[in-house]
Amino acid sequence: MFDQITVIAFDLDDTLWPCMPTIHRAEETLYRWLERHFPRITEGHEPAALVELRRQFSAREPRYAIDMTAMRRDFLHQLGNLYEYDGELVSRRGFEIFFHARQQVEFYHDVLPCLRRLKRRYRLGAISNGNASVDHVGLGHLIEHSVSAAEAQAAKPDPRIFEQLARRFDAAPGEILYVGDHPVYDVVGATGAGYHAVWINRDRSEWPQELPEPGYQVADLLELESLLSD
Repeated sequence: MFDQITVIAFDLDDTLWPCMPTIHRAEETLYRWLERHFPRITEGHEPAALVELRRQFSAREPRYAIDMTAMRRDFLHQLGNLYEYDGELVSRRGFEIFFHARQQVEFYHDVLPCLRRLKRRYRLGAISNGNASVDHVGLGHLIEHSVSAAEAQAAKPDPRIFEQLARRFDAAPGEILYVGDHPVYDVVGATGAGYHAVWINRDRSEWPQELPEPGYQVADLLELESLLSD
């Protein structure tokens, strides 16, 4: 079934770890840091209000949908200037605080043991629209190549981000199996780029009726291993 596969690539957020708990902790860590060091920013904004301001800011420019690091840095720079602080300092240090906290992920229980076993048989990669870092989260010894939307200047499901990973592996798209949780970004995007795709459906969600049925579906990486063995 997958005899031609030499590379397995993964989405990161909500595929290898839960995304929103990680982001919420990072937002809270940043808020507490701002509260200590730049209190005028937080005096007028509860944490949820600051998050909403950031969402509104992110909608201003299309490039922020591709480069979340630039978006957060620019937002912090604006906040600093708005409340008469050194915007560059708030941006640089604030993003460092957020980025460090954003990498403190809690892997799903199956992830590390399965990736270690898969590494023995396949080359492993990652593609993400976000700014999680495989090195910083502790997967650098398992993931050979990774591509982010910011690096590719294209976000899933754009085929260009998938094409960039294939070039890094010097592999044909048909030699790559992509595993992700999002029906459009991951499954439709990967198959549109010529990859094989597996939908990982950890939450037992319903597949969107308007999309073609996925070829393969698993609940976790243990089921992925079984699928590959079959």
